[in-house]
Amino acid sequence: MNTNKVCGEFPEYCYKAFKCKKHAESFVDRGTFRMSCQLSYKALENEQLRDATEGCGLIKVPGIVTYHGLTQDSAEKPISIQKRDHIEKTGGLRNPRFCFCTCLPEVDRNHIKTLGKYIVKINNPRKLAEDINDYFANNEQGKYSIEGCNVIYNKGQESGKQLTTTEIVDLDYKQKPERFRDNCEFRIVAMKLSKVCDGECKFFDGPSERDDKRDDPECAYIKIELGKKLDYLSFVT
Repeated sequence: MNTNKVCGEFPEYCYKAFKCKKHAESFVDRGTFRMSCQLSYKALENEQLRDATEGCGLIKVPGIVTYHGLTQDSAEKPISIQKRDHIEKTGGLRNPRFCFCTCLPEVDRNHIKTLGKYIVKINNPRKLAEDINDYFANNEQGKYSIEGCNVIYNKGQESGKQLTTTEIVDLDYKQKPERFRDNCEFRIVAMKLSKVCDGECKFFDGPSERDDKRDDPECAYIKIELGKKLDYLSFVT
């Protein structure tokens, strides 16, 4: 099998927590699960899980900052001072991204149970990413780039080093605030190519004001149906 069909980093194994036993069994026995639109996390009703900053990276990198000020003599021109400091950088990638979110091996067992009491161990995360890639390719879902990534919990903090433009853009889907650190999150991200989200995206502004919140927008998630038992999955008791 061509192992270059997916990119990124993959742990030896990871865990997926489900609140519903039926959904956990469907994942293991039939390879049926959802990949959620990343921006939909801004609209979660559960405030503990909702991230209003999801989908927009923010980091402070070292640089030269210019400060303007006035002298005591108001007749003089404003003065400018340059000094080394940190400059805020943001991403801005607008391709639709769909995430399958799991927990790394080091997650606290008691914490993961707060995310869902039915826990599945994914013994080969890269193989799952490859199966997702094949699913999109075989079902004419459009072209997607599949990547595995560990979430970084430093949103809005100082990086301590320079970052490339690509590294800053990647923070849009790899970065979350410090308060989510206990999740120890690993994501498989499917980025749709040759398409961008428009200004009417239902998730750009956070929680929905729709009358019936049970009716999710069509773009809220992609349903993956691999149609086979995934032998690299096992239940955690």
